[in-house]
Amino acid sequence: MSNAFSWQAWFQSGGIQFIWPSLLWLLLILPAGVIVYYYLRRQQSFDTWNVVSGVLVTLGLTALLIAIARPQVQVSLPARADRLMIVLDISGSMRADDAEPSRFDAAKVVISNLLDNQPPGLQVGLVTTAATASLVQPLTTDRNALREALNATSLQTGSALGSGLLIGLSELLPAAGIDAQAIMNESTLRQDSQPTKPWQPDPEKIMPPGSNRSVALVLISDGDSNMGPNALMMAEIASQFGVRVHTIGLGTEQGAVVKADGISQRVRLQPALLADISATTIGHFYQGTTEKDWQKIYQAIDTNIQFDRRQPVEFSVLFLAIGLLLILVGMVIRLVRLGRIL
Repeated sequence: MSNAFSWQAWFQSGGIQFIWPSLLWLLLILPAGVIVYYYLRRQQSFDTWNVVSGVLVTLGLTALLIAIARPQVQVSLPARADRLMIVLDISGSMRADDAEPSRFDAAKVVISNLLDNQPPGLQVGLVTTAATASLVQPLTTDRNALREALNATSLQTGSALGSGLLIGLSELLPAAGIDAQAIMNESTLRQDSQPTKPWQPDPEKIMPPGSNRSVALVLISDGDSNMGPNALMMAEIASQFGVRVHTIGLGTEQGAVVKADGISQRVRLQPALLADISATTIGHFYQGTTEKDWQKIYQAIDTNIQFDRRQPVEFSVLFLAIGLLLILVGMVIRLVRLGRIL
């Protein structure tokens, strides 16, 4: 039995596992069978073809016995996320024209291009965030509904990126039990956006950062956040569920002047927060200002929501075919060269 399990460990070192590993003990029959066979044939003269046929039959039987244990290997198959949530910043600073034609219009171009390149089965949702966050389109495969929701959005006052991440995450993971209301209430009571911990995930549902490849979240913003739950705290929650957040920064660090209600103000891209959010979740941060940038960004995001999904594939049939072939060749050699099978 110990020998069987040492063989199992040898196979595993080569990436092979077995559905019924306990049956590998049958391999112990082979050495005993070989010893008995050659003991009974010890009086016969040595013949090279007899040895060759015996080796082939023995190898064939080995392959058949391995097939009985049902070997399998882990194969990497191309796949992608099943659900994608887009969080769009619609705060007033997105009116700035340091991205072509404006930050807000550029964001719409990025989202539209991103939708064009997704497979029909991918569910995509849209959350908008300003002073508060709203789910404007639940997860759906209806691209027309998404575009209609996107076209219906308009700029508002305030900027609460943490709220957008929170709503997007709770929609992506409805079974995670994220208490969005408790987090929102705590933030309101504190009247600031400092990190707080009013709610923590169930320890049994926590995953390594970036490991949940079935979902992804894309945040499109200029990085300004001055109210609502702390955005980095929300990124940490996403990280605890293994969700990657890819961030897109629109605009320039030099910024542009925006006029609203008779007041002029220079608004600048704040990449540090967006970069920290993506880094916390093992996501990627992108920055752009032109149409050429948008093309590169959505292509990069499309690549980053694809991945190799490892799946066990059984190949007992291969061992079975090899085993039968070796036994057949060995018997044919004996029949042709010795005039008998046994």
